[in-house]
Amino acid sequence: MFHQQPPSRAALRACTPVRNPSRRALLRGVSAAALAGISFPLYAQHASVGLVTPPIRLDDYWVIDQSGQKQLLTDLLHRKVTALQTIYTGCSSVCPLQGALFSTVQQRISQLQHGYPVQLVSIGIDPLSDSPPALHAWLKRFQAGPEWRAATPTLQDVDRMRTALSGSTLPLGNIADHSTQIYCFDANAMLRWRSDDLPRADQVCEVLGALGRV
Repeated sequence: MFHQQPPSRAALRACTPVRNPSRRALLRGVSAAALAGISFPLYAQHASVGLVTPPIRLDDYWVIDQSGQKQLLTDLLHRKVTALQTIYTGCSSVCPLQGALFSTVQQRISQLQHGYPVQLVSIGIDPLSDSPPALHAWLKRFQAGPEWRAATPTLQDVDRMRTALSGSTLPLGNIADHSTQIYCFDANAMLRWRSDDLPRADQVCEVLGALGRV
């Protein structure tokens, strides 16, 4: 639940809205107050869990989605509040759990009160196998609607994207051991929150709702 409490100075600097610049101070305060009130679990082994302060913008990676459309990741994220996960279509261990998680979140999107469209994005991290047809079949497996998309970066960009998302300098390791965190972006395509591994659907929805009300 959200609690009414003054945001910190760091939180006030965290949000850069896309709407009228004259409303910047007001929207910053609203965003910070909402997000600061969410109870995020903190774990010593997860230094990059919780609010991302200051928010960061990922590089302009080219991605190809399930329909074969090529676009920049920032264009895919811009003007929408986004929950993003990393998967690979040949995964038979944790990726089905991630698909089930997004399927549950998808069912609740219509219940969120928000001023921006909300979308889910599954990023394929095996460019040699996560082709548009493979992504399309993976989405169909979980009854993905129009608000849930999938895309794959280029082979030369995939590891840089994964590192940027995680915020960690540790080696990535094998894709079979990939992160099951959820990454939430605001409507300015700024990364605002990293979850713990396989978070609860209601926790993801709470963050999306907070970001969508800015």
